[in-house]
Order: sequence, then structure tokens, then C-alpha cells
Amino acid sequence: MGLLGGTDLKEQQKINELELKINREKQKLDKKLTRQKILLGAFLIDALENDSVDGLKEYTADNLLNFLTRQTDKDLMADLVKGLKAIES
Repeated sequence: MGLLGGTDLKEQQKINELELKINREKQKLDKKLTRQKILLGAFLIDALENDSVDGLKEYTADNLLNFLTRQTDKDLMADLVKGLKAIES
């Protein structure tokens, strides 16, 4: 390698370091978003269990399964929806 090869190596090393930093920041953001979703879910579950929001149980029972797109998710939530509908009646 000539004189230019060393510079290219340093530049590639710098790019690699920046990519690692970007990936770490993306992971932090993903963890933050996941935690926000979990906390929001816990909040809504509490509201459903305590019937603290008028109409929330009915709305959830009527719309949750249509909101979900994966059949496995629908199957997972089916018992919850049945439980909410039983409470309504």
C-alpha cells in the first residue's frame, strides 16, 4: 500500500466507530419506546380492571380484535375480549 492506503484505513475505522455509535443510540431509543409501550399498556389495563374510564371496556371489547392484524395476536387477546364482554353484560 502506498501513502494513500493509510488514510483510507483511518477513514474506514472512523466510519465503523460512528456506525457503532449510531447502533447504540438506536438500541437506546428502541428500549425507551418499548418501555413507553409497556407503561401505557399497564396504565390501560389498570383503567380496564378498575372500570375507571366510562366506555373503555366496551370500546376495547368492540375494537381490539379488529385493530390487531396477526391471527396469533387475535388468538392471544380473544380471552381478554370475552372477559370484557362478560363484564359488560
